[in-house]
Formats: sequence, C-alpha cells, structure tokens
Amino acid sequence: MQNKEKVLIVDDEQAIVELMGLYLRSEYDVISAYNGQEALERIKTDKPDIVLLDVMMPDMNGYEVCRRLKTSVETQFLPVIMVTALSGKDDRIKGIEVGADEFLGKPVNRLELVTRVRSLLRIKHLQDKILAERNDAMNYLDAAGFIVIVIDPEMRVNLINRKGNETLGYEEFELIGQDFVKVVVREDMIADVRASLEAALTGTSKLPDYWEIPVVRKDGRHITVRWYDTLLNGSDGEVTGLICSGEDLSIFDE
Repeated sequence: MQNKEKVLIVDDEQAIVELMGLYLRSEYDVISAYNGQEALERIKTDKPDIVLLDVMMPDMNGYEVCRRLKTSVETQFLPVIMVTALSGKDDRIKGIEVGADEFLGKPVNRLELVTRVRSLLRIKHLQDKILAERNDAMNYLDAAGFIVIVIDPEMRVNLINRKGNETLGYEEFELIGQDFVKVVVREDMIADVRASLEAALTGTSKLPDYWEIPVVRKDGRHITVRWYDTLLNGSDGEVTGLICSGEDLSIFDE
C-alpha cells in the first residue's frame, strides 16, 4: 500500500488545526505543530510534503518560519501555504517576499483548501522528478573526473560539479551565483578572458578548441586549467550559457 503524503498544519489555535486536519485526513497523513519553533522541528523530523502555516503566532510568526524554510537548501522546495486572517496587500507582498507558494484566508473554505493542497503537491512531484534527474546527471559529471562549470550569459555560475569545487577549494554551493571570471580567473587575465567569452556568447567570434588559463583557488594558490568550452543553446537557437569543462594541469607538475 502506498504511503500517504504528509501535511503539516501549523497554528497556535488547536481548534483551527483540528478543523483543517478533519478536511484533509481522508487523503493525507496530517501532523501538527502549535508554534513556529515546533514547526521547524517537525519539518526536520517528520519530513512533510507540504506545510499549512499560520501567520500570526506568538513566538515566531509564519513569515519568519517561511523565510527560514525557503533559504535552506534542504527545504527550499517544500511548498508553503500561508493561512491568515490578514487580507491587506502588504501582508501578501510580505508573504511573497519570504517565498510563500500560496495563500488561504480564514475562515478556511474546505474545497479551496483541498484544491490548493492537491495543486501544490502535483507541482512538487514534478519538481522532485526534475531534481532527481538533475542529481543523476550530477553523479555522472562527478564520475567523469574533470571540472564541469555551467555559466550564464552574465558569467554567473549556475552549476559546478564536485570535482570543480574540490579543485578550486570551495564548498558545494559557495560559487553558485558568483561571477565566474571575477572570482576564478587570475587577475591579470580577467579582461582578456571576459572579452573572449563575451564575444563567443554574442556570436562575434568562435571559442578555441581549448585554452590554458591560470586560475585562482579560494586559498589563493594559482593553478593552470586546460578548458574545453561549449556553447549552450535554447530551443530557439539563442545562446543560453556556456559549459566549461577543464582539467587541472598542475597535478602533472607534482
């Protein structure tokens, strides 16, 4: 028998928790928490699939709980529905700013509640599938034994494999979002490398078959990497980024 998905209901009023639990219990495993800190603990231990989160709670309000969830790598994709008696535009904007996925007003309508939960869980299933496929791809890249870095047209790092982080001395997500050329390339080479990459990304020149570029590790040590770069194209043919594959040449000098 397939396990039911878990719904965490968080509200400091027990009657509201019990009512929403009654609406959902036939389809889902319902777990509950009565304040923000308890909610974070239940999320860590029970691993719910979705959270129904009250805004106005005494110790830690729902905005802060949602902010913590959405800024954590482990819980950033966990769907959060803010359940509140507040109806002002500023309150919704604040919820959007901390990453809330949906909003429900109090008193909660049963049909609306069930529909929103089903819809967000359907989206979560798709996200989980995409993440699983991404993790499989990353495992293949890690097994390949060379550096792989994907950068966007603005030179920001979108993806880096384990070998890349190990070679450059960074933690898993530390380089994500950083300017690849500014952070990684040796200072005296930055202008030339940026100009070459920008020219390739805009189609005004071709990438070389390979090039050897001095780069800087996080600890300040300089190493030389041989890069084999490939343009990434969208379905319409537009350039969407660059895959930089490299091998650390300094290991041959040891």
